[in-house]
Amino acid sequence: MNAPRAIALCQCFSGALEFQAGHWREAEAALRESIRLHRDIGAASGEALACQRLGVLLTERGQLEEGLAVLDDGVIAAERALLRAHCLARLYAALARNRLAANDAPAANQALELGLEMSERHGHCATCDALLLPAAVSVRVRQGAYAAAEEFYRRLELASQKYASRVWVAMALQSRAELAAARGQLDQAIQDYRQAYENFTAAGNALESARCLTALNALRHKRRAAGDVAAARAEQSQAQAIYARLDIFR
Repeated sequence: MNAPRAIALCQCFSGALEFQAGHWREAEAALRESIRLHRDIGAASGEALACQRLGVLLTERGQLEEGLAVLDDGVIAAERALLRAHCLARLYAALARNRLAANDAPAANQALELGLEMSERHGHCATCDALLLPAAVSVRVRQGAYAAAEEFYRRLELASQKYASRVWVAMALQSRAELAAARGQLDQAIQDYRQAYENFTAAGNALESARCLTALNALRHKRRAAGDVAAARAEQSQAQAIYARLDIFR
């Protein structure tokens, strides 16, 4: 591997690790540099994956239109990439999340369908499924298609058992909690979000930990069982501290 390509890949991996650790300024800088370097050497696969990761970061920060533009750039790069199907599946999953955040359910569904089609075409990839399946649950929940959401959750649960990693287990619990909350099953949702939070925290995933805490806060205020108000206050305080560190204001 030549030096420019190696440096571009290192910047992409560095950006992904910094993002997961909650160092988002460093992650953004690394990913933007990775995109530039990959473009300079004409490495479309690397450019597409770096765009996907930067698009996710911008979306989570609330910069939805900028995130959308970066993801669209990634799709253009992916069309000429050697790993075209893998790149596109991941980008479409990120686009679905971006459009859900923008409350554009039809566009989110369109992106999801394209991602699922791409995944079916090239055979299921663990990394692609890790992005696509939780997004599929969220899109179907937003549509009120709970039976379809549960089918995707079941696939995610099977994958979590197969790979036996904290992150997969946490993703499955989080998706089950999202579906339970939508169905009004508050006790189940709170239990699952709490377990998901513990697994994400153990895995060092700050963003998803905070997301679980925010969901718990809302559900406890809705349920209002004994101790819920105090627990919700503590969870919201924890979440806000994480968001502040990530430069997210909610």
